[in-house]
Amino acid sequence: MGVQRTSTIQRILNRIEEHIEDWRQRDSALQAEADASRSRLWAEAAERERLLTEAVGAEESRRESIEDLTKQNRVIFVLHREELAETLEEFARHGDRLVSVVPRRGGETISDGLKGSWLVFESSDRDP
Repeated sequence: MGVQRTSTIQRILNRIEEHIEDWRQRDSALQAEADASRSRLWAEAAERERLLTEAVGAEESRRESIEDLTKQNRVIFVLHREELAETLEEFARHGDRLVSVVPRRGGETISDGLKGSWLVFESSDRDP
């Protein structure tokens, strides 16, 4: 009975070791599959990032800066109060010429990126 009991325990132990080995093989296969999926996903993410960078670069190269556009078209949009429109129109009607732009110092901020300036005109030869 002692030999039979040992062989029963040995068989149970062998079955446990087989189950553990099967589990290790399945776990190893799952780890390899996860690693392959992770690598594939990182490669896809890198490709999406490359395509996004390429698209943004293409868009930025097509977009011209405001400075370039104003220089090409010789036109500048000026923000001003409504009552100044008539004065500017009068300067234009009389052929007055813009001779200087003096940046405004201090005072209130208009908005982020916007600064005020004084536009200095030279009067054309006209009678007052």
